[in-house]
Amino acid sequence: MASIIVHPATLRWAVKQSGADPAAVAHKDGLAEFPQWLNETGPLNLSFTRLSAIGSALQVPFGALVRSVVPESREDELIRYRTIDNRGVEASRNLRDMITIMRNRQDWARDEMIAQGFGENLLVGSVPSHATAGELAERIREGLSLDAGWCRHKSSDDRFRFLRGKASDAGLMVMVDSRVGTSNARRLDVREFRAFVLLDDVVPLIFVNRNDSYAAMLFSLLHEIGHVLLGSDEVYNDSSVDGSSGIERKINQAVILTVVDDEQEFRAYWRKMIADDVRVQDIADSCAKRYGLSALALTIHAHKLGLASDEDVRLVRALSERRVTDMEAAGSGGNQNLTNASHLDTRFVRMIRDGVDRGSLSYSDGLSLLGVRSMHAYDGLLKAKGLDQ
Repeated sequence: MASIIVHPATLRWAVKQSGADPAAVAHKDGLAEFPQWLNETGPLNLSFTRLSAIGSALQVPFGALVRSVVPESREDELIRYRTIDNRGVEASRNLRDMITIMRNRQDWARDEMIAQGFGENLLVGSVPSHATAGELAERIREGLSLDAGWCRHKSSDDRFRFLRGKASDAGLMVMVDSRVGTSNARRLDVREFRAFVLLDDVVPLIFVNRNDSYAAMLFSLLHEIGHVLLGSDEVYNDSSVDGSSGIERKINQAVILTVVDDEQEFRAYWRKMIADDVRVQDIADSCAKRYGLSALALTIHAHKLGLASDEDVRLVRALSERRVTDMEAAGSGGNQNLTNASHLDTRFVRMIRDGVDRGSLSYSDGLSLLGVRSMHAYDGLLKAKGLDQ
């Protein structure tokens, strides 16, 4: 059987990129010697079958494994100084790859929009850093044309879709996904990040992790919109909702005020249920259904208003964390065309379609930017988006 020359330094680079445990890889068929290969000093001769198995185990393209020179590692500025709970953390390959995919889409969209004569998005950096949470909330509502009570009388998924549409109308590109590419093995972890924003003066892009609940996704989207208005990039992972820094706490409070735009009504609603001897977790759940944010976020807001105790917050937080774990165990499915459509910003898909139709963008490049593999999937995506006419 023909063999392929592979350099140990390239294998070590691939292991670092994937975050895989070499000992675990060694349990795969034909890869028992994998840890030893990593420590070799000279080139290795491996079969195509073994190299393919390595690529599968590390989730690294075959072509990357046969490079003679280790690719230069360039960490995205967005994650270079990233922390969780005030501790420096290294981003997973899934997060790094998703940021790369989104930057590629953003770069193409920016060039396309400039070529079509679009200028700067006036929302970006429009709110000064010294603005209060209330002022930021008011600017979010104004910038997205959100009427008072906009979140009421909607289902949780309708609220998110409504806000996403308003953000897109305001020139913000909003992408959503639950995994990198089409591999179920590359599921995005909400404990690592819930959303991120890639700031740009023409086409700011927000990505939301679909493995969250709709209430959490609504909060994340509003949070990142707050960052756009303040003019700052961010990877959002604040599971506590209270925020670990002054700016994060201010944005989180602005998110609450964007949704709960009548404080007196909120106070009266919470107090009535206390008077009716309703359990705090049920009060929180009722408010979550009423306003569309998570039970935890609204309990923390009630705590700030003196309506809930520290123990109430701890109880609702514990119940919320249990629900996140239950969500992670649940599977997903459904119509693939509708799924693809839900992942992509409609304005972005329209630009791709128009570029393909004009001949300024090849079908292969268009499919690559959209993350679909065939013309059949492309046609299905356009139909699901209502762009097939």
